[in-house]
Amino acid sequence: MTEKGFSGIQRSRGKMGRDLDFYILFVPIMLFSLSFHEFAHALSAYWRGDDTASLAGRVTLNPLKHIDPLGLVAFFLIGLGWAKPVPINPLRFKNFRWDTALVSFSGPLSNLILCAFFALPLRFFWETIIHLEPELAKILVRFLVIGAQLNSALAFFNLIPVPPLDGSHILSAILPTSALEKYESFARYGLLIILFLLFFGGFLKYIIGVPMQALLQLFWGKELAMEIFRMIRMF
Repeated sequence: MTEKGFSGIQRSRGKMGRDLDFYILFVPIMLFSLSFHEFAHALSAYWRGDDTASLAGRVTLNPLKHIDPLGLVAFFLIGLGWAKPVPINPLRFKNFRWDTALVSFSGPLSNLILCAFFALPLRFFWETIIHLEPELAKILVRFLVIGAQLNSALAFFNLIPVPPLDGSHILSAILPTSALEKYESFARYGLLIILFLLFFGGFLKYIIGVPMQALLQLFWGKELAMEIFRMIRMF
């Protein structure tokens, strides 16, 4: 069996998303973040007794092991990218249901950890950063904001309980049997639902944008968040 992981994210449509400098920073962060997400799935599966991903060489941060060439090309063509699904055999888990949920949650959790990694330096070193040489400060702030936004978006997107996203596997593992049967009948339409959400982005504004804004304000505080985005708009 395979873990139907789907690490997707729409590219920015705003000012930051239109210049070459943005992509020079964004692409390496995206490759690492997607790789870290899949690495987390592979490592947690290994810890829970399934060595399928380990034998496939997926317990690594090497992007070449995780990036799907078609998914990478699709990102630049349609604004949606994905990585290779990590091969998982839940029958090898110590606890089929709960270990499936744990392994599925490890991907979004890894992106939340990376979000904190990128966001917290702005919280604790903001006064130092803004007194750096202006061009260096600009690059550093953009790098950290891109990393924080991308990883928070990846985390919340993958937690949507629609197959084949991680959230669907988490929900399947905790639903009672009676509800699970109804959910599985709905699951066949998962990809259509995801495409609908992606092409009618207003829904994602609430599903991803609202919790992402709340998380970043939690890390930065409301006043600092406003100051950071004021600076970003000036770039």
